[in-house]
Amino acid sequence: MKISHVFVQLRGIMQSQVQMQTINIPRRVGAIKSWTDIMGVSINVCIILFFYFFEAFYVMPQFLGLFGQAVHFLVTTWIVYNILENLRLCVTTLNTVDSLPPQMQQPMKGEEHLWHFCKICQRNVPPRSWHCNICDACILKRDHHCNFVGNCVGHNNQRYFIWFSFYAAIGSAVALFDNFMLAHKHGVGFFDLVKANYIIFNAYMNPGRKELVIFYRIVSVLGVNIFAVLFPAALFCTQVVTVIKNSVMHDYSDRTYDLGLGNNLTLILGSRRLWTCLSPNIKSPLPHNGTRWKSKRAV
Repeated sequence: MKISHVFVQLRGIMQSQVQMQTINIPRRVGAIKSWTDIMGVSINVCIILFFYFFEAFYVMPQFLGLFGQAVHFLVTTWIVYNILENLRLCVTTLNTVDSLPPQMQQPMKGEEHLWHFCKICQRNVPPRSWHCNICDACILKRDHHCNFVGNCVGHNNQRYFIWFSFYAAIGSAVALFDNFMLAHKHGVGFFDLVKANYIIFNAYMNPGRKELVIFYRIVSVLGVNIFAVLFPAALFCTQVVTVIKNSVMHDYSDRTYDLGLGNNLTLILGSRRLWTCLSPNIKSPLPHNGTRWKSKRAV
């Protein structure tokens, strides 16, 4: 009887150790938190789908044959899949301290001094966790709240935000190249963008002039397209800085947790690191649950 009892205990310890080796990222299926989040995510999806169908079924048939259109369609479909799926996972992945198992919502013995008290939540929270007024919760390694993904970017979903902004910039750049070809075909130059107000006025005053309407539409598409390239590209660049330093957006200069590029990539992208760029559904477990952070001084 004693032997069997010891065996059961050992098996329980081994199972708990195996469970701790792989961190399962919590997911939620709930409402987006504010009307600005709803509007931001909706604008994102509408712009992505507009350019996807506009380029595939209106622009490219004017320049490419069936084979070229097929190749373009496959490439852009893969890009759009990465954009939308990373966006979905950004929205649906939980980063809150409450998402942790109950036993992990308290500091381990000897680590009490590393946690800090949140006056709003009225509880102790792990290091690098901060309160978000929009989410109304403390977020594990809170980077920032992004209305365009309808969620806080933090420990569990930063990987998806990084690749979402990367593919959004790449996809918009491909669309911009296609639209510049269309603009050139219709005699619209790059610097004609500054004439947008004049074009809108003339299109309004002369609704029957077909060339003005076409001109106005092309300029409008180019204007939105340029913004769609620059904005996610800027987001991606800021995320590259945070990865290099293992910092957060509100404090780029902090290198307290910088463990070197390789370790930083693992902490943010998971065990498969840059392979995660191929698909948001590639399994890449994070090394810990976001409560225990090694500092540079401890390495």
